[in-house]
Amino acid sequence: MAPFFAGGSGDGSTRSRWTDRIVGILVGVVLGLGVLVYFVFVHSEGTIDAPKVNEGKEPSTVPAHPGSPEEPAEAPKKKPKPKPKPKPVPVVEVVGGAPPEGSGPEQLHFTKGEKASFVIETSEPFSFEIKGLGITQSIESTSTISFKATKAGQFPVIATATLIGVADIQISKK
Repeated sequence: MAPFFAGGSGDGSTRSRWTDRIVGILVGVVLGLGVLVYFVFVHSEGTIDAPKVNEGKEPSTVPAHPGSPEEPAEAPKKKPKPKPKPKPVPVVEVVGGAPPEGSGPEQLHFTKGEKASFVIETSEPFSFEIKGLGITQSIESTSTISFKATKAGQFPVIATATLIGVADIQISKK
């Protein structure tokens, strides 16, 4: 190894210049990697996009950033999901076996698989059939009609005495 380092820096030999360059490059690479490793492992916890190294620990035990005298950062509180509001029960008005004057059949929308429910308001006895679903019923006054929506499609609600449509039920796929 002595011949490799032979000659002084002032003698202008080619071997001396190459040695200085190689040593300089190696020292630069080692210092650069050292600085990079230092910042990644020591100062990365305080960044916004820092990986969660302490995933199992309680978030309140982690300081706001390394070396901070401030209180530990708090994890955002999760808001409970609001419960879905029940759908309002639609009302179908029937006057003399037909929809009220000036209005057409009521449009009712349900989803296949759900419990379909609607109210028929009438002041006199009323019989109806829901075509395609096989539902026939007679009521004396205002009543709630409920059934399981098993088929998708459009189904008319027909007054059996007048054969007039009082409602259209639309059952959509999930």
